[in-house]
Amino acid sequence: MIERIADELLSVAQTRIDTMGGCDLFTSFAQALPCRVLMELLGIRHVDAATLMRWSDASLELFWGRPTPQRQLELAERVGEFHQWLTEAVRGDTAPPGSFIASLTRHRLPDGKPLDVQTAVGACFFVLIAGQSTTGQLISTVLHRALAEPGLWPRVAREAGVAEAWVEEVLRREPPVTTWRRVTARPAEVSGVQLPAGAQLLLMLMGSGSDPEVFAHPERMCPRRPNIRHHLAFGTGRHRCPGASLARTEAAVALRAAARSLPGVRLTAGAEEPPMLGLLSFRAPLQVAVESPGDAPIPTASVGSRNT
Repeated sequence: MIERIADELLSVAQTRIDTMGGCDLFTSFAQALPCRVLMELLGIRHVDAATLMRWSDASLELFWGRPTPQRQLELAERVGEFHQWLTEAVRGDTAPPGSFIASLTRHRLPDGKPLDVQTAVGACFFVLIAGQSTTGQLISTVLHRALAEPGLWPRVAREAGVAEAWVEEVLRREPPVTTWRRVTARPAEVSGVQLPAGAQLLLMLMGSGSDPEVFAHPERMCPRRPNIRHHLAFGTGRHRCPGASLARTEAAVALRAAARSLPGVRLTAGAEEPPMLGLLSFRAPLQVAVESPGDAPIPTASVGSRNT
């Protein structure tokens, strides 16, 4: 399913490149792919992907951004529309059998009572935001870094496992979720610091992936690291992201499909560093501008020793 949706989106991207000389893979592909996947998995009908992405982006900015009072009102209106639509979807009992929404509406608690609408809507609300926004941010970073790495793009297309390994290194070095909050469940000592129970913590997830005590030469992108998964991009323990496997799969499929469908593209020449999403806990390129170099040869050099 992921491959089918990726191929559909990339076909449109190729047409834009052919007719206009280039396109932005962020909105048209990196964002759209996980949204479309979630729509099929969750059984979402009667709304288009662009609307869902707009609602999700508004939610992230409202809750994790620094919007002005006027901007807060604009965002709150979109988030309210999102919440109302979800409430109607849960109450309407129109979701296809076996879908996430249908399963929530039919779920029974241990005492036999149905799950209340508010809880079901809340679950859908955050699953939709996390499942599309953060995965889209991951795909955006994966594509941008892969296109910027000499010789990697053709290898991704033809060598098994390269896409998965590159995704893992991006998760280690530049995860979409850069920080997260936690509360200590009991007194603990961390690096010589005594923490009481109930202490409010801000975990620097992005920094943990660059710890030289865990990763040799952490500044280098080395997709074949033996301990490549020893990062905290998806959290750990009871708080581990339940969508980790899906996000990894989507990002790897997206990278491999893009490299195969668009073998001759490169980052737009002369373009400045892309604008970055700079919310409290989220970071990713907001643009992956690519162009076709015409008849220029496609680089085939292998990735250097620092990336092996």
